Parts: sequence; structure tokens; C-alpha cells
Amino acid sequence: MRSAWFRVSRAAGKASWAPCSAAARRRLFPYAASAGTLASAGALLLAQEPLEAKQRPAGVRNQVYVWGRVNSIPGGANGDVLWPKRIAFFEQHEAGWQKISFGPSFGVALDKTGAVYVWGETMEDFVGPLALDVQGEASGHRFVDVQCSSNKIVARTARGHTFFLEGLDEALAKSPAGAKPSALTLQSRAVPGLPRPGAMSRLLGGGGIKHMSIGLEHAAFVTHKGEVYCVGGNEWGQCGVAPPRQKGLMGALEDRTRLEIELPSKVDFPEGAGPIESVSVGGRHTVAMEASGRTYAFGDDRRVQLGLGDTRTQGVDERNSYGVIQTDSIGGKVTKQAITRNVTYRYYDPHMQSSPVETIAPKVYNRPPYPLPSVIACGEDFTIALHRDSPDWYTKDKETNILACCGENGEGQCGRGLQEQQQAWTPVRMPKRSRTLLVAAGQAHCLALLTTGDLYTWGCSQQGQLGNGKRASKAKPIKIGLQPAGGPTVKNVSAPGEAAQYVTVVDYVPFPGQIVDLTCGFRNSAVICEVPTEA
Repeated sequence: MRSAWFRVSRAAGKASWAPCSAAARRRLFPYAASAGTLASAGALLLAQEPLEAKQRPAGVRNQVYVWGRVNSIPGGANGDVLWPKRIAFFEQHEAGWQKISFGPSFGVALDKTGAVYVWGETMEDFVGPLALDVQGEASGHRFVDVQCSSNKIVARTARGHTFFLEGLDEALAKSPAGAKPSALTLQSRAVPGLPRPGAMSRLLGGGGIKHMSIGLEHAAFVTHKGEVYCVGGNEWGQCGVAPPRQKGLMGALEDRTRLEIELPSKVDFPEGAGPIESVSVGGRHTVAMEASGRTYAFGDDRRVQLGLGDTRTQGVDERNSYGVIQTDSIGGKVTKQAITRNVTYRYYDPHMQSSPVETIAPKVYNRPPYPLPSVIACGEDFTIALHRDSPDWYTKDKETNILACCGENGEGQCGRGLQEQQQAWTPVRMPKRSRTLLVAAGQAHCLALLTTGDLYTWGCSQQGQLGNGKRASKAKPIKIGLQPAGGPTVKNVSAPGEAAQYVTVVDYVPFPGQIVDLTCGFRNSAVICEVPTEA
């Protein structure tokens, strides 16, 4: 029986329902989940869970800026928000904020005390932001991580408990029109099939979840022992389980028959792989990382998003044509260059991996190889890796790094150009000798925060998710800020004495204070800033 997931069209963001019974919905894993907690249950929270979230420094307050798809803007909007919009609600909360997460038509925010607030769109109105009154198994817990799928919320506690928060659509629809309730009640249940922390978990180093990544169609969880469990959609092997062999031939744009992994399945990694520290899921692929930086990918590889090399060709570069006399036979320059890759697909093989395969390193020229990546982020069908590119004897304040990207590039989400619709590992065109602190990927756009405090974005902006006031895609990263009061200006960029060349320049207003966190949702973006109270 097919599940009644709330599906989002990858092309146009349209939603559609498939019939399914309530019993089946309870059995199957929703495309993505996130969890919340009740702000008013302070006494219970303090008794149940230790607070591990970083406290907000004294003398500062949080400001939250959100932009992108209208359906997920806190408090609602008249249309897609094309510039970063300051949300006044978040400044009224004394505790401060540590994370924002988006679904296609709702969002959640996690404050510094571990409480969760939610907002969302209904058929008739927009509800929230409201505090979550969590009932069921998660009642009384505080959370340190919360993430969204297309129609669900999943939360994780400091000790490693993970919960589904269910009934969000129904709760939003039942909220009285025009009224302003103080809280929204949701039922919760522990994610079935995952290891749970016990009384001796902290001493023995086992039990519970230390990291999770929730996607639109599947999710991955990392235990304290370094094991990975996946659940949800698995038609491309993105949960680490080989799907049934599909009959007949498939075209390049065809999709496989939908397949669900109903309970979390442990992923088997190659012999010699160490404990996994973190994991990132895309639309139909998964990338896991060891503490050393070695990464393993599995799932859909049709857009070469697994980082296994250029698997689209037969393994040689034949861009130079041969004449009557081949240079190979007379000792000339070799024109066939071997293409490095870890997987070879035969002509009729589906381009997918159901077992983790170690990724390859980006190709380098006239320099030593890059060290192993320190951060991995996945979009719907592309992957980003953060590599240090400065010598290892550089001090931390002088260290620089690069972002390497592979996968789909039809909207410029690989951050370099539109010459290739799909590309193997290639550096993003970030400023030279820069250092990226934070990077996040949405469906087809990215955000990157530099040590200078500058915020760069690139990729698709169909619903304003780039935040530059336009809907056009940007293949090269652009610096963004708040909407300028005076609008764009025309300036002469020619050197003195040369013919005048006028271009339109937008002088963005910088974000106030320091950006401490950033988020890319489905087609939304957000940043959390720490601003001095006197500002």
C-alpha cells in the first residue's frame, strides 16, 4: 500500500495527496520529521534533560531574518519574500534562539531553553508562531535539535532520545480563525526501532542518537557508537538497503517505483570504515562522515551527486580528435586521460548505490591534494564539501578553505557556472583566500558564511530564496544583505582615462551584529543574528 505522504513537486513546488488509511500513515515514516517542546513546561524540562545549548552572551539580543517561499514565512506574508525580512516575534522572546528549520508550508524554531515554536499555513489562514505543547512520549523533554520534512517534525534531546511530532496539519487547521492561542498541542512518539539511551549510556558510550539529518523523503540517524540508521524512501537505495530489481529499461528522466523502509535499518559500511560522526541526506542520497573526514555516499547517482567521480562517461577524456596518425603511436602527448572514479556503471545499470562507497577527492592542479573534508552538506541532488586549502602550518586565524560541489547544476547550485548541467567535484567560485564558517543547502540553493561576516548565496531563486530581490538563478556566489533604502545605483566602473562603462550596483545594508546560525529550507532561508542591546 502506498503511503499518503504530502508530496512536493521538484519542478514547481506543487503539492498532491495520495490515498492512504490512517493506520498506514501511522506505520510508515513521513518524508521528514522534526520535533518540538513546550515553552511553559520549564520545571519539567529542567528536571528531565540537562541543557547543553550555548547560552546567549550577556548584552546581546537575537534578531531573525527570513526570506523565500511565502508559505513558510513566520506570521505569513502577502507574497514570496525576496529580501531578508526581520521577524519581530523572535525579538520578544527573552531566551534567544539557536535554530530555525523549514518545511514547504510551515516552520519551527528552537530557543535556547530547548523549547520549540511552530508556524504554518492552512487552507484558510496562517497560524503562529506558537509554542508547542507536546503531549505523549516527548512530554517534559527539552530538545537540542529540531528538523522538518514536507509535513512532519522530528526532535532530538541532549541524551539521544528522538521523537516524531505528529498531527501538525490537523492542529493548524483546528486553530480558531482570527484567534491568538498561546500554544499548539501535538502528540509525540519515540522514533521506533532506534537505540535509546539507558541509565549507563553516558558512562559506556552507547545508546541514543547524537546526530540526525531529515530530508523530504528519508532520514538518517547517527548513534553514540558511530552506527547509522536510515528510514523512509529507498527506491534508489538511499537508506542503504538494496531495492528490488526493476523490470524493463529506464529513461534518464524516469523515476523508480516508490519504496518505503518502514522501520530504521542499520547501514553496513565497508570493512575498515571507522565510527560515523555525522550524516547529511539529500533528496534521494545520503553521505556519512567519519571523525577523520572520510566520507561514504549511497543512493541516487544520476546527477553524479554521490561524489564518486564522473560516472557519466566510459572513463576517458577524448576531447582531442585523432588525425590520420595517432600521437600515441609516435610518442607524442597522450590525449586520452584517465578519469578517476570509484564506481563504473554498465550501459543499462541504474546509476545508484545501495551500499556506502567512499567518495573521491576533488582533482587538484599544481598543488598537493586537499585534506579530507570537515563539513558535508546535501541539497536535493547535489553535495557540497568543505576542504582546507591552506598549508597545515598556518595558524587558525590565517587558515583558508574551499567549497567543492558535485551533482545537479541546472540552476547553478554548484556555484561555478552553467557550462555543465551536472558536474563532478569542482570548487565553488567563492572569494579567493577566504574561510567559510557555515554552509547550508536547500532544494537548489546554498548559503555560506565567511569569517569576515559576509553572507554569500547562489543557486535557484524561483521564490526569492537567494534574498537579493530577484527571482533569477545565480551560478556564481553573490554577497547579500538587507534591502537598501535607496535602491540600485548606476556607477562607472572603468579606470580613469578609459571609455566609461556603467553598471547597476546594489549597495546592500549589512546584517546587524554577528550571524551565528543560518538555514536553508525547501525554498526558504534564514539567519540568526546577535545584536548588542544598545543597537
